[in-house]
Order: sequence, then structure tokens, then C-alpha cells
Amino acid sequence: MHQSYLRHRDYLYLKLSLFSLAVAIVAYVVSRPRGGGNGGTWLGYTLGVISAGLIVWLMLLGLRKRSYQAGGVMLREWLSGHVYLGLLLIVLVPLHSGFQFGWNVHTLAYVLMCVVIASGIAGVILYGAVPSQITENRAGEKLASMLEQLQTLDSECKTTAAGLPDEFAEAVVYSVDNTRIGGSFSQQLRGGDPATRSALARVRAKAHEVGEQYRGQVKQLVSLLALKQELIDRVERDVRLKALLDLWLLIHVPVAFATLAAVGAHVLIVFFYH
Repeated sequence: MHQSYLRHRDYLYLKLSLFSLAVAIVAYVVSRPRGGGNGGTWLGYTLGVISAGLIVWLMLLGLRKRSYQAGGVMLREWLSGHVYLGLLLIVLVPLHSGFQFGWNVHTLAYVLMCVVIASGIAGVILYGAVPSQITENRAGEKLASMLEQLQTLDSECKTTAAGLPDEFAEAVVYSVDNTRIGGSFSQQLRGGDPATRSALARVRAKAHEVGEQYRGQVKQLVSLLALKQELIDRVERDVRLKALLDLWLLIHVPVAFATLAAVGAHVLIVFFYH
């Protein structure tokens, strides 16, 4: 999917963006307005309208994307246009303003737009790598199924530890009661729940102290706790990868709306106060 939308229709939107950029640069060089280029020339207004229209169009497509079928032609079309036409704005907007920037709302709109584009590039990288990592980590299972397996392992650990000395049962109870998956956003990104790892270390440390009659049972308990820890690691990795995608959305989407608001303010100021 990641490759298909970047190469969609034999790089149609990349070619369209490069062609549009070349036309804009040639028009800027040829026009040579008195006093230098600025947003108040015919070319400045033209490029400004095109740039503002592109921003609104990209925002509308972003709002509509959830209605597209995953993996469908429409989704690839949207992603390809969103990436390449979004990148076009990096140069198109400075050409519109004649490369005149200052401490004002006009420059703020451009800076916010660049942040959106930079986060968009990060999104391309993330969505090119993270979904495949999630699929590989799950190994054909769903997250809900993995969580159910954890509950099953907890029950098996309790049953196995029932006939052992108290310190083994206490270790299992500690693992069950103190295992935390998910939680706050920072906890999702950080992961590393220590409860089961600590319980496993305690059981292994006590394993050599039990009598021969308990050796097989302790060995089974060690295997179950080790299996649980491996499964916890996979679940935490899944949660962390999904949190990375959520973090990207938390940055990209609000800044995109802030950009739209700044562009709206820029347009109002230009048409009503100039």
C-alpha cells in the first residue's frame, strides 16, 4: 500500500506537481514586477488563490478519507495527491509572496503549513513502516486474542503454583495483580511493565531451594511465566506502535486546522485591510 500510493498512476501526482512548480517558477521569473515580487501582483494573487485552494482541498480530502475503503483506488488516489501536492506548497507559497516574510500572520500561516508538511512526511514514513511491524508482531492474531491468552496464562500460573510453597504463589499473584498494559499516552509509548519479569526472576531464584517433588511443577511455572512475559512484550509493542500513529495524528491534524485558520486570517487581512 505504501509503495502503491507513492507510485500511483505511474507517479501522476508527482509529475503534475513538478509541472505546476516549473510553470510557477517560469511565470515568476518572466513577470519581474516593479519593486520585486509580492503577493499584491497579478501573479501573487493567482498563486495565492491556487495555494489557498490547494490547502482547503487537501483538508477536505483529509476529512473524507475515512469514508474510503482501505486499500481501494480512491484511498491511493487521495494519498498520492495529498503527498505530492502538499509538497508543492513549500515553494508555491513563497513565490506567491515574492519571498517576503516578517513577524505577521502571513508568515505564521506559512510556518504552520511547513509544520503540517513536515509532520506529513513523518506520517508517510510511519505509515510505510508501522503497519507492517504491527502485522509481523501480531503473527496473524488480533490484540483482543492476545489479551485473552494473557488471562488464560494467568489462570494456568495460579493452578500450577497452587501446590507449591507460598513464595511461588505470591510471585504469581504479584504478576497477576500488578501487570499493567496501556494506561496513559506516555505509558503506552514507554511500555516495559516489570511485574511479570520480576515474578519470573523470583521464581527462578527460589527454584533450586524446593524439593525434588516440586521440581517439575516449578519448571512448568517458569515456562508459563516466561511465555506470559513474551506475550506481554508483544502486546506492549503493539500498543506502542499504535500509540505512535495516534501521536502523529495528535500533531498533524490540529496543526492542519491551525494552518487553515491562519490562512483564513491572512485572506481577510489582505482583502479588507489592504
